[in-house]
Amino acid sequence: MYTIDGVMQVVDRHPVLFVALAFATYGFGFAQYLTSMYMQIRNKDCPFFFWQHAWYFGHDLTFVLLFSMWFFQVDHWLFKLLWAGCVTFVAIEIYSLQLVVRNERQSVFGRYYTEPVSARTAWIRGIAAYSAGVILFMVIRAAIGDVMCLVLMMSTNATLAIATQFKLEETKVRQPGIIALAWFTLLGTILTFMPPGYGFFSTAVTALDAPWFYVLGALSTVCALRFVILAHRMPKQGSPHEPVPTAPDTAGRPTASA
Repeated sequence: MYTIDGVMQVVDRHPVLFVALAFATYGFGFAQYLTSMYMQIRNKDCPFFFWQHAWYFGHDLTFVLLFSMWFFQVDHWLFKLLWAGCVTFVAIEIYSLQLVVRNERQSVFGRYYTEPVSARTAWIRGIAAYSAGVILFMVIRAAIGDVMCLVLMMSTNATLAIATQFKLEETKVRQPGIIALAWFTLLGTILTFMPPGYGFFSTAVTALDAPWFYVLGALSTVCALRFVILAHRMPKQGSPHEPVPTAPDTAGRPTASA
């Protein structure tokens, strides 16, 4: 799909632009993740699906494991800094898994069991999911020739833009932090799919300057915009308009809980 030399030629031709676009792209990534962690800690409910964490962990750990490429083959301070950023993301993902086991194991894994989910079972399933994410990421990277993980890095932004709106619909309330997360997602998505000279990914990888990339960008942007709209329209958590939880009655039909 592309080569390290091809990307580095772009860096050498436009060093200031490339660094600025990289910082902006990663800046939105950090803003999204710090907001999601704030929400997961405060609300005891992560705004992402668990499979999203597994995919993001796959990206981050793969990027970290390519240490020798970043430090000895590429040998550019920007990619060394991005490597350090991914180390931070790996730590965040591990902490997020710990919070899932502590606070969310029933809501995340309970659908697969008839009995309450134990911490041990949640750890096993969580580690298995994270491991699957790493394996899947490495296999796809090799299959498409994404040598510097840049195309799959873009995919993490696309999945966040597309999927997180549905997690909000399942939550059914506007939890503290969700509006900020929605706006970070929309702005980060727009930046992700900008054309060369304006977007980090299409500037770094010329193969991304193609119709499929912009179609994916349009879909992701529409979904991110819907996420923003939903975040503003959802009833505030704790308000009189918050939906009443339902529980099955003895016949298995949902009824309003007291």
